[in-house]
Amino acid sequence: MYIYETADSAYYDLLRAYADYNKQHPTEAESIIWEYLKSKQTGHKFRQQHIIKDYIVDFVCLHHKLVIEIDGQYHLEANQIVKDKSRTENLQALGYHIIRFSNEEVIANPNAVIKKIKLALMEIITPKKNQKESQSPLSLEGVRGRLGDEIRADAWAVDAACSGNPGPMEYQAIDLQTGYRVFHFGPMKGTNNIGEFLAIVHALALCWNQGLHNKTIYSDSYNAILWVNKRHCKTKLERNEQTEQLFQIIERAERWLQTHDFHNPIIKWETAKWGEVPADFGRK
Repeated sequence: MYIYETADSAYYDLLRAYADYNKQHPTEAESIIWEYLKSKQTGHKFRQQHIIKDYIVDFVCLHHKLVIEIDGQYHLEANQIVKDKSRTENLQALGYHIIRFSNEEVIANPNAVIKKIKLALMEIITPKKNQKESQSPLSLEGVRGRLGDEIRADAWAVDAACSGNPGPMEYQAIDLQTGYRVFHFGPMKGTNNIGEFLAIVHALALCWNQGLHNKTIYSDSYNAILWVNKRHCKTKLERNEQTEQLFQIIERAERWLQTHDFHNPIIKWETAKWGEVPADFGRK
């Protein structure tokens, strides 16, 4: 019997909705690899779009803890490379081995990719001695040291980023005490305001699930804080076939707000006074 790491239950259904969407809309490269993996030609069982903690991985063999990621052009952007590195480090800290392939690599030479997957499995099954994986926190550049007691220590900072309006949207949270990323979600088509709103709700739900009822949450979005306080995401984004999955996630978030009496302080991050919020994606 294996222990399967999954997301915290408070927000699992939101991640599940996104994972289901990815399953229904795979890229050409993902379809090629899944046809091979689901037939168990490797001799091992793989799962598709599986949730591990606060991440959704493309494919994973849970028994041997091998994660396979298929990357599109989006992953070549400088900021995405940094994000992927942090994601990889966090998964490695949980004991997972990660191998990545580009869409072009899979489509051009799938047999070579499959050989690399088999080799990765063999290396895990027959592990090398003294292999150690490490995890490094994201640097906060001494933000609390610079501002002193003005910033609360027991706090998370959240932020969202969106390429376009609407466009690919994602959000994350950073622990101000450790500098580690607490969670990350996306990308999914949406708007920056929606991402900011969902980031706060995600943080609240995670705090509730972990009994962190006094932890402060910082956000630099006045609108998102207002929407959370009113328990309603007042977006003007059109609900259509492309955004339906996102609206289902928004509805789940609103239901969570309406059914939980949370007391976590939600404080506006004063960018003009303190600089960029520590969860900022650095795309300005």
